[in-house]
Amino acid sequence: MEIAKGSFIPFSYTVKEFYDFWFYHHMIGQKRITYNTYNAYRNIIENYLLPAIGHKMLDTLQRKDLVNALSAIPYQKVQRTAIGVITGSLCYARKHNYLSRDIYTGISSEVKQPCQKKKVDTRQQVYTVEQAAHLLYLCKQQEPMIYLPMLLAVTAGLRISEITGLRYSDIDFLGKKLFVERQLGKDLYMEKQQENRPVLCSELPLKTKNSKRAVVLADFVLDEILLERQRYEKRKASDPGFLDLGYICCHENGQCHNRSFYIKSYNRLMEQSGISRLPWRKFRNTYATVLAQYQVNMKTISKCLGHYSPDFTSRIYVASQKQETYDISKIIEEYVLAHHLLSKEQGCVEPKRQCNVEQKPYQLPDTHAYWNYFYD
Repeated sequence: MEIAKGSFIPFSYTVKEFYDFWFYHHMIGQKRITYNTYNAYRNIIENYLLPAIGHKMLDTLQRKDLVNALSAIPYQKVQRTAIGVITGSLCYARKHNYLSRDIYTGISSEVKQPCQKKKVDTRQQVYTVEQAAHLLYLCKQQEPMIYLPMLLAVTAGLRISEITGLRYSDIDFLGKKLFVERQLGKDLYMEKQQENRPVLCSELPLKTKNSKRAVVLADFVLDEILLERQRYEKRKASDPGFLDLGYICCHENGQCHNRSFYIKSYNRLMEQSGISRLPWRKFRNTYATVLAQYQVNMKTISKCLGHYSPDFTSRIYVASQKQETYDISKIIEEYVLAHHLLSKEQGCVEPKRQCNVEQKPYQLPDTHAYWNYFYD
């Protein structure tokens, strides 16, 4: 009967045994997840899921066991990722007949959210155009090593890993574009050691298929890249040990940067600037917000950032600007009185002259008054 229904489980595994197989064989061996995903998933599995349900048999696992394990996670972002891990892994188990029933669909609605102190939402905070310009000016004077990376982040919306992986061959100087082709980071799969580079600077595929894109560059950004190329060629000619890897943002010996190279310089710069520090990744939000303020189509902004949908870009990356309101009633009143637009019945013609007519609530004159003023 179980075979006919497709619910027969030929072998019984503990949850720990299943996750050892799913994580190391499927996610790493077959799907080849990135190093950052590997760290995030391993943290969730080892620190939250296995201590709570690792000893249970997979085929006896109940929905309430999952809800209790997820509800015990004290951090909202980790909990959200853990729900994805649970859903994805048990969907795989159900598909391959390790689990006889669906106990995971819609589980997020039953998970208790962690209690946290109310914090100011900083998700959409960005630098203003004036602040970004001031930071770039100060950076060029005080921290020149990160000036070009910051310029590319502000004016092209690149991720830090994309900036470190950018080569001169990726720049079309005539077409005034750059092409994002790769990123640098730690490679989880070291089948072949890449020469002349640290472990943290391996060339990796881009984050998503949409990340491969072309971005238009301003003339002054192209000028800065050309100036950096001149310095690159000068160092190459004077240093016999120079590594000619072709990276735009690199050490003085040509060696590529890792993704955290900017942190100390950026922290010093923010202390000197007097501007509230935002994470480096907020330059992408700043880029998106500035383009949106200049009425650039959201689909174009989304493509420039390498996103899958304009709605995601608008919702997550574009900061909502509060519209300022002004009380101009006094200005209008002074204008109307100064140009005699009110009849004597509506109010005094001159502000300083006392009027014997009973004051009525202020109201704008009809169109006839404006017609007389402009055409008489």
